[in-house]
Amino acid sequence: AKPGARLASALTGVIRHWSKLTPDGPIEDGVSMDLLDWALQNDLLEIDQESAEGRDIGRMIQRYQKLEQQLKPPSYTPAMAEGSGLDEAVFIRGSPKTPGPLAPRRFLEGLDSPGTPPFSQGSGRLDLATHVLSPQNPFTARVMANRIWAHLFGRGIVPSTDDFGVLGQPPSNPELLDWVADTFRTDAKWSVKSLIRMLVTSSTYRMASESTGARAREVDPDNILLHRMPVKRLEAEIIRDSILAISGRLDRTQMGPSVPTHLTRFMEGRGRPGISGPIDGNGRRSIYLEVRSNFLSPMMRTFDAPIPFTTVGKRTASNVPAQSLVLMNDPFVREQATLWAGKLSRTVAKDPEARIQRLFQEACGRTATPTELLRVREFLTEQTAALGLVAGSENSTTALWSDLCHAFLNTKELVYVP
Repeated sequence: AKPGARLASALTGVIRHWSKLTPDGPIEDGVSMDLLDWALQNDLLEIDQESAEGRDIGRMIQRYQKLEQQLKPPSYTPAMAEGSGLDEAVFIRGSPKTPGPLAPRRFLEGLDSPGTPPFSQGSGRLDLATHVLSPQNPFTARVMANRIWAHLFGRGIVPSTDDFGVLGQPPSNPELLDWVADTFRTDAKWSVKSLIRMLVTSSTYRMASESTGARAREVDPDNILLHRMPVKRLEAEIIRDSILAISGRLDRTQMGPSVPTHLTRFMEGRGRPGISGPIDGNGRRSIYLEVRSNFLSPMMRTFDAPIPFTTVGKRTASNVPAQSLVLMNDPFVREQATLWAGKLSRTVAKDPEARIQRLFQEACGRTATPTELLRVREFLTEQTAALGLVAGSENSTTALWSDLCHAFLNTKELVYVP
């Protein structure tokens, strides 16, 4: 349809304004240019291709379209705009209907020096960040360093990682906590990777988990002072990623969209997605799996992945029968066992001993002992008879080694760091 009289008049004015601009001149009226762009996109303007001006416009449009195709898709990130500062009143007994005196914007009084003036610039967020990371505030570095220590050693120097207050537990070694925190802030320059590198290369982290000294066990029976490295169970995400890495299915691509949750027939509830994700998450690392609060992965929950409703400073590390049942019956685990067996058949010679040693190297990080080699050979012989297979046939080889790989995925050495 042709534009109305008012629209035609507006477009005429815009075109006259545009024709007076130099090619490199600024567009002073963005609204007018938006109107012109809208008219072109909706075919409300006709360009005379026979005239010199029309041909110039045509070439300009082609050049614009070529440049537009070269533009990368925009990236968006959550952000907050800086605003003006606003001091809120204290609500008496928590009721907004009974406001009390104004509470000026400032750092937490319990962690701040007496007499520190309130924030006065903008919203106060920059002042807050400055106070949090101030050299005069050791609290931030201590909390972060303690959490990193707890993640690596299974127990923080302050055991209550979420509570450094009077209701929390005291540090087992205050001097050590101060030293690690100061190193994190100064030498590592707040780099988490640098601190982790220092801790995992320390003699403490590289100790054996089995105590060899009677005196150490007597003085430190609960291993609070770390006379040995505690046995540590892997987190749910690492267990899943390890299984994918062993089977050869792990996709190490970084970043990208999340993978939809795989839905089993037992996962029901409000907001159930219409499409289920692949059972192996396309091989992506667990950090890229979609997390839906009403449809959490059963495998992840069994291995104590936290419910995403609040922060968790220290995860639970349980040892319950359901974990063995998941590793035994979960379709994902069984599928990866078959893939692992296929990888062995392609990359390792048919010599059974060579394949068994490769299994131990990939699953346990060590070679098999003579006793373990004998037991695995006995398993292969007994399983061949139990399944009624013909020894040496292709089908029997695939079935046997899939069962053996599945058995290795159920070993404690796979889910625990000894």
